[in-house]
Amino acid sequence: MTVAEDAGEARQASIGGFATQLTGRASGLASWVGALVLPALSVFGTLHWAWSLFSPLLVLTGLLVWAEAVRTRQDTSRLRQSGRPAVAEVVGAERTDPGDGSPDVAVLTLRISGADVPSFGATYRCDHDARFKAGARFLAVVDPSDNLFTLRPLRTARTRRTRRTR
Repeated sequence: MTVAEDAGEARQASIGGFATQLTGRASGLASWVGALVLPALSVFGTLHWAWSLFSPLLVLTGLLVWAEAVRTRQDTSRLRQSGRPAVAEVVGAERTDPGDGSPDVAVLTLRISGADVPSFGATYRCDHDARFKAGARFLAVVDPSDNLFTLRPLRTARTRRTRRTR
C-alpha cells in the first residue's frame, strides 16, 4: 500500500489523562495568580516595582499552559470517541540529542494504515527507544477524518464495543 498523496497533514495527538490535564490547568492558574500578586506586592509590599513588569509574561505563560491542557483533553477525547486501530510502520528514524541533559529524542517517519484508515505519512516525536528502527511496526490509534494519531495505547469506544460483543 502506498502513502496517499492527498491524505493531508497528519498531526501527533497530545494525550493525557485526568492528572495531566489537572496539572496543566493548575499551572495556568498559578501563573495568573502570580501575575496579580507581583503588582500587589509592588504597591502594598516591599517588592521593587520592576518585578511587576513580569506580570504580562506570567499571563501569557498561563494562557499557553491552559491552552495545551485543553488541547490534550480534546485530542484524547476525540481519539477515544472516533479513533480507529491502525499499524504504524517506521520508514525512517533519527535520533537527536537536545543538548540540555534530557533524554535523546527520536523523530520517526511513519507510514500509518489500517482496515478503516487510508494510508498516510506522518512524523512522530518522542523519547528515543532502541525499538525505533526502520521496518518496526507499532499499534496506532487514528481519527481518519483529519489523520490525528497517537502510538500510545487508548481504550476507544470502538474497542470497548468489540470487547463487550465477544
